[in-house]
Amino acid sequence: MTVEVVLTGELDISTFDNARQQIEEAEQETPDLLIIDLTELQFVDSTGVRLILAADQRAQHVGRRLALRLGAGPALRVFAALGLTDRFDLLDGKPDGASPRPARD
Repeated sequence: MTVEVVLTGELDISTFDNARQQIEEAEQETPDLLIIDLTELQFVDSTGVRLILAADQRAQHVGRRLALRLGAGPALRVFAALGLTDRFDLLDGKPDGASPRPARD
């Protein structure tokens, strides 16, 4: 099973708890593949990167595959600047067969 979490707006200290909750709810479904879509983000800071790294660590711990959609905007720039694009499975395009979870504001 594949579950996709779509985050929108900003991913920073002020939105951290909401984004973490969305990702953890998706993890509770125990998907084989968890996709985190960051293509709709307008801003990502170090708190957002830390959130994704923590999700990756949990995925590795339970043997789950984690993939990211970074798009061509701020998320890609931040992950590329930090040298993290090689660490993750990166997906292009829109969801295909996943169960998307739009962000709740």
